[in-house]
Amino acid sequence: MYLVGFYSPKAKSGVTELSLSIYNWLKANTNLSVAFISYGSLEKEDCSNELIHEFAKLTLTEQKRKVKAMKKKHDIIIYDASSKLSEGVLKLLPIVDRLFVVGEEHKDFAVKLHQIIQFDKIFDKSVKNFITHLSGNKTFILQEKKEDRVIGFNHSKKETNEIGQMIYTDYLTHYLHEKFIEKNEKILKKIRKLPKEDLFNGLYDMGIDFEIALLFQRYVILRELLGQDYYEALEDLFPLLIHSPFEEILEKFQKELYIISK
Repeated sequence: MYLVGFYSPKAKSGVTELSLSIYNWLKANTNLSVAFISYGSLEKEDCSNELIHEFAKLTLTEQKRKVKAMKKKHDIIIYDASSKLSEGVLKLLPIVDRLFVVGEEHKDFAVKLHQIIQFDKIFDKSVKNFITHLSGNKTFILQEKKEDRVIGFNHSKKETNEIGQMIYTDYLTHYLHEKFIEKNEKILKKIRKLPKEDLFNGLYDMGIDFEIALLFQRYVILRELLGQDYYEALEDLFPLLIHSPFEEILEKFQKELYIISK
């Protein structure tokens, strides 16, 4: 149910070594069901139901189908994207729940990659997350030092425990969020039944704050102007409505408004 990606723009950067060490750490230190996917081929590890390599040889549709099936069987999946910046890697990265860019010298690259992923998830249906996360956007790049906003890790064995603990803690948080999905689905169904022309009043009657209800209606209208189906827009923006403060929704709304006004 939880997918962690590891990537680096530099060849021979130790991505596979790092991701495998985290995979083995999780298997040794938790009681979770853990699986491993490698975009390339592995020389030492045998392929099995929980350890798959040469993922690049599958079509994007087959990759997504495989990941979706594995998410039903395993608690955590480690995805070794290695160092190949191919179209296939870029199209699969948006489905990860947590993304590590290895090597803090790649901060600028990591920030740009994250921006591309976020943009594609909004506007390109071919890379849209095929697993709906009603609890909000789950694609992150972890920061090593919050005060410096440094992204990524220079891998060493002593960091395996720290990163493993971080992923395990993040998984637990993710699991708790998933517990609320059923409740959120009921709310979303109610919203979908509201008259389109009276969405604002319907949301307000449901207990949504006045300014958030009004902004949400305008956001949906904006998405329709961008060519998105009304009900798809409701579902895409629903996590913002439920989990984000007015200021965050307004910021995202203004960014998309700026794009179409250019």
